[in-house]
Amino acid sequence: MAGHVAFLFLVIFFDAILADEGRHSRFEYKLSFKGPHIATKQGAVPFWAHYGSAIPSDEQIRITPSLKDQRGGLWTKTISSTEFWEVEVFFKISGRGRVGGDGLAVWFTETAGLPGPVFGSSDKWKGLGLFFDSFDNDGEQNNPYVMAMVNDGDVNYDHFKDGNKQQLGGCMRDFRNRPYPVRAKIRYYNNVLTVFYHAGMTEKSDDYELCMRAENVKLPKSGYFGVTAATGGLADDHDVLKFLTHSLTPPLTEEQKKKSINEADRKKYEEQYGEFSSKLETQKEEFKKDHPDKKPAEEKYETVYERDVRLMYEAQQEMHKIMRALHGKTGELTQEVNNLHSAVSKQQNSGGSVDYSMRQDIGNIVSLQNDVHRYVKDIASRISNSDVKKLEQIEQNIRTILENVGHLISKNQDNKKSCPSCVSSSYFTFFLCTQIVIIVGYALYKNQQDKVHKKFY
Repeated sequence: MAGHVAFLFLVIFFDAILADEGRHSRFEYKLSFKGPHIATKQGAVPFWAHYGSAIPSDEQIRITPSLKDQRGGLWTKTISSTEFWEVEVFFKISGRGRVGGDGLAVWFTETAGLPGPVFGSSDKWKGLGLFFDSFDNDGEQNNPYVMAMVNDGDVNYDHFKDGNKQQLGGCMRDFRNRPYPVRAKIRYYNNVLTVFYHAGMTEKSDDYELCMRAENVKLPKSGYFGVTAATGGLADDHDVLKFLTHSLTPPLTEEQKKKSINEADRKKYEEQYGEFSSKLETQKEEFKKDHPDKKPAEEKYETVYERDVRLMYEAQQEMHKIMRALHGKTGELTQEVNNLHSAVSKQQNSGGSVDYSMRQDIGNIVSLQNDVHRYVKDIASRISNSDVKKLEQIEQNIRTILENVGHLISKNQDNKKSCPSCVSSSYFTFFLCTQIVIIVGYALYKNQQDKVHKKFY
């Protein structure tokens, strides 16, 4: 017996997979809601209408509070015109007592429900009602219970028997006071009604289990979705967090595909496409013949990468030219200072009197000039962030040179001695000024190049 039941279950399972293969699902936002910001500032839910004790908020909609004899409901304003659909509901039913009441219902009916005795909605509905019944009215100890019932609009719901003889199918599940929201997935596709249940013990979306499945179910081809709840002598909080609706469209059959476009129209469209393609190719060839020297527009402009590389290369070339010129001028100035030092030494050896302090000043000039030359060579070999400090040190050395030169000139004027073999002070000052101009120009150019590099990087 167990083997036959397992085989029957596998047949139903694989039949459902094959039936669902290829269907198209589309989210219907006007038939859905979810947090955050479910309710507007005016306390309404977009595209939905609520009544009774229902209280919308940002994260959920409380259909009924835990007070006795409460009824509340929420229905779509927009009618669903899709024949097949799938609904996923997230809800919480919580209360302090061991037993709760009365329960919550999910609806798909031909007309929107009104406040009534069936879990907060009207009786004798036409369509589907999925009930989460918390209270055991018949005393059979079979609650909490999940059941589906289809009504044609003429049947009254049997409260005293909990609708046991009216149900299409169901399962006994405890959905009260769960740690996470309980979920129910209701799928109506190809006249097959399937209900999946998530116990709310985890947050995993894969923890659904099959609650019931019924074939040859006839539901209205258009209708309204709703969620209602009610309390009696016992009371629970009934909260709905999400209501997600998807329309399901079966794939086209071979006959439908053939009917969608006949063979004559298909051939006509193919011929038109071929004619347009040939005309386009002919026009391309004529344009090439009429404009043989014109290049495509994309070749007239360089890419961003090519432009960046070109600018960097030109900047490096200009920098190298200035550094070579600066290096040459510095070498000439150093040679002139060395000649001055040699001339003073010769004058001392020939018997001329040279002040000791003057010789010391000249030695300082030569030493500082060598430092300038060394720093310039270092800058030329390495371009880094320390260039600014080195240029400041060069500037300080130049100032020291100028002070020493001025001191030498004043001494020569006081002594009024001529030195025919020495370089005149005017020539020496000219070379120093030339060096200052070159170094300042390099500093300005280096600053400009740094800005260019920052722009591209």
